[in-house]
Amino acid sequence: MDASVLSALVGLIGVGAGAGATFGGVVYQQRHGTREARAARLRGEAVAAAEKILAELLAMQHSLRLGSHGATEEERRDYARILQHHHATIQLHSQWLPDAELRSRVTVNALYTQVGPVGDSRSDVERRGHGMALCADSIACLGAYLRSEAVPVRDAYVDQILARWPEGSTRPELHTFIVSGPSAESDETPASSR
Repeated sequence: MDASVLSALVGLIGVGAGAGATFGGVVYQQRHGTREARAARLRGEAVAAAEKILAELLAMQHSLRLGSHGATEEERRDYARILQHHHATIQLHSQWLPDAELRSRVTVNALYTQVGPVGDSRSDVERRGHGMALCADSIACLGAYLRSEAVPVRDAYVDQILARWPEGSTRPELHTFIVSGPSAESDETPASSR
């Protein structure tokens, strides 16, 4: 074979290998960029959800701090609806949190700020104090998440609060339901509906 043909053939193989390597590099960069963009988008959604949950937790703590002592029956129903709204909003936005442990912890704490165990004998002040402690635990967890730290160990006091619901540890569905209050019709007595 002629040296010029051999040199042209080697040059052509070199150009093909270079083009293949360039194309492979472009595809790799594009896929890597797409994965990074998706990860950044998901992290952004999770951070926005965590910020919304933090705002709801602070509002819930404020409501618990004020309580409904001395309020009329209508004001007490409004107070319960406000707590239920905060709980529902926390449940909704927690679905964007990627960490299952964090998601569970935040939703369980939100639920137990407003419900009590069967035969709950706590005073209103104790229930509200326990609710604020559960909110503080969730706030600490979300703060750790936003700082990219591990979920902190649950405080012993919060463990004692949650120990009041032994059925909650064996029935995980209790952690995710949204509490509903009495219907408007149940407020009427048979005598008043005539």
